[in-house]
Amino acid sequence: MAIDLKIDRRGLFQGAFAALIGGSLALTQRGANAAQQWPGASLFTAARIDGADGGALLCDEGLCTFALPGRAHAPVLMRDAGAVILVGRRPGTFVAVLDLEAPDAPARIFHPLAGHRFVGHAAVRGDMLFTTEMDEATGDGAAVLRDAGSFAPLARFKAGVEPHDVLFARGGEVLVVAIGGIARAADVKGPPINIGRIESAILELDPRSGAVLKRHALPADMSSLSLRHMALAPDGETIAFGMQDQDRSTARPLMGVLRLGRGIDLLPLPRGDQGALRSYIASVAIDVSGRYVAATSPKGGLAGLWSLVDGRWLGGFKLDDVCGLAAAANPGSFWATSGHGDVVQLAGGDDGLAATTHWRAPAAFDNHLLRS
Repeated sequence: MAIDLKIDRRGLFQGAFAALIGGSLALTQRGANAAQQWPGASLFTAARIDGADGGALLCDEGLCTFALPGRAHAPVLMRDAGAVILVGRRPGTFVAVLDLEAPDAPARIFHPLAGHRFVGHAAVRGDMLFTTEMDEATGDGAAVLRDAGSFAPLARFKAGVEPHDVLFARGGEVLVVAIGGIARAADVKGPPINIGRIESAILELDPRSGAVLKRHALPADMSSLSLRHMALAPDGETIAFGMQDQDRSTARPLMGVLRLGRGIDLLPLPRGDQGALRSYIASVAIDVSGRYVAATSPKGGLAGLWSLVDGRWLGGFKLDDVCGLAAAANPGSFWATSGHGDVVQLAGGDDGLAATTHWRAPAAFDNHLLRS
């Protein structure tokens, strides 16, 4: 049975937007052993608290909050620098860099290329930092190489229409970019102008030159799918990815697996209810053993689990507005967060997913989750 804890708020955002720690939300205990169940993991996520955009660090002491200049999307660990970056949600105008060694220091902020907007994701490897950016007038996308120390842009590599998630694979030899393929200007909201013919693909790039090593496109009958989010397996070669379908008239696969240099295999929809994911995958994570891949659908209120060994659908866990997802330290284990403040540890196996612990906080957690 899941342990259900409540996190009571002690503070709100304080100070300027760049101040890291704005308030502390401490755990209260339900039952004699409840406090001991809070994990040693540190979890980072973007969040909204009392209508203010910011982020949160969940750790043994509870939940610490920090404010940001706008809504953020994906947190990325800069391990060598002892920092976490949070990238502004599309159309993002900022990246905030939070120093883990000096939590009270102002966050560093950097901005997209002139005339561009961030689309919520970044990848770091050694001295290389990549951000995905879009021309705010045309929507043309690029993977922008930056110096990981100064954040200065060094090169702009074309990456198709609406690049989204980005990661390093094969020990940093390959940069992988998920191309959403939805044609519209970066600042324009509303329906895409190319419904039914979305130019969606996954690119393998040389991170130093930007040369396209391989382009993986979906089959013609999957042209309404937009590739969004990815996760890298421990082998450094296998990538799971999630999609969003712009045409809900037919149930199409929403998850796939790419093995570098080879091709794409699509994973099945949930058994018994092929519409359970509501045509929308938000976050993807692969467990530390590389045997399981999980994904969340906030629209469907479902976290699902597949086998990476044979591609089978294994089962799901229902949680309203579930979105953030990260692999936990143990094999088959994941962390998930929701827009209603849920923080859940999930145990996965051949029988699906089940909650082992469950907390709540007075915060609306955003799409992605990072375990440091």
